[in-house]
Amino acid sequence: MNPPPINIVLVEDNPGDARLISELLKDVKGGRYQLEHVDRLSSGAEHIRKGPVDVILLDLGLPDCSGLDGLTTVKGIAEQVPIVVLTGLDDEAVAVAAVQTGAQDYLVKGQVDGNLLWRSIRYAIERKQLEQRLAYVATHDTLTGLPNRFLLTDRLDIAITQAERTHEKLAMLMLDLDRFKTVNDRLGHTIGDRLLKQAGDRLTAVVRGYDTVARLGGDEFIILLTQIAGAADAAEIAGRIILSFREPFIIGSEEASVTASIGIAVFPDHGRNADNLLKNADAAMYRVKGSGRCNFAVCDTSE
Repeated sequence: MNPPPINIVLVEDNPGDARLISELLKDVKGGRYQLEHVDRLSSGAEHIRKGPVDVILLDLGLPDCSGLDGLTTVKGIAEQVPIVVLTGLDDEAVAVAAVQTGAQDYLVKGQVDGNLLWRSIRYAIERKQLEQRLAYVATHDTLTGLPNRFLLTDRLDIAITQAERTHEKLAMLMLDLDRFKTVNDRLGHTIGDRLLKQAGDRLTAVVRGYDTVARLGGDEFIILLTQIAGAADAAEIAGRIILSFREPFIIGSEEASVTASIGIAVFPDHGRNADNLLKNADAAMYRVKGSGRCNFAVCDTSE
């Protein structure tokens, strides 16, 4: 089965250069592609937004946006799409700056044949995919696919900044699975891992689409709730989570039951930065575990 054609957008204002690039690609043996040519960055932006686009060939000397400003603009429009700069400017410093700005490659017109151009396109796509995979691994838990501590902290910092500006509140829910060790001891770590993944799925299904469910490690999860009126909203969601965990987890032929203990800290009532919110949510969660588990508690200001 042949792979699908590569969707290429060529942003080039010189008709002669555009024809030359088109002819170079036609000469590539076995190259399967769809080429869309636009002569302005504004037209290219419209086409890129509509998609699908697999790679962008970008001239830096456009009438409506020249130099690296054009590259920055395209990056903002199509962060996930690889960009190959194709320009008449043979300047090493500009080439380095272009790559540092986000281009996958920098080619000089007149120094490129069809095979080199096609290889650059293919490599740019592969490099971008690798970049995205590495970024995903760095920001997500490998077991559950949920955001990890790094991504959670980033989102929390952004949420706090926004909440300060709009005078809204947000909440951190620290969740620990009750007696999870018993599951691991009785059924083994493979079943335990599958239970953790199902637990993450169950949490994601309970919260709102714009909230964040993250796994810190072990059997600890964090839920970041934004755009709430106060502790009562967070408590309502925590109650729904507690209720959802009353259903047993079915893992293959095995059945396991775990409950959840949840501590809640609200910004700005219980902390004005990420560290204090996490610390106070953690303290509230351990208060729950010490008083019978399978419940939630809002941070006590004395914590």
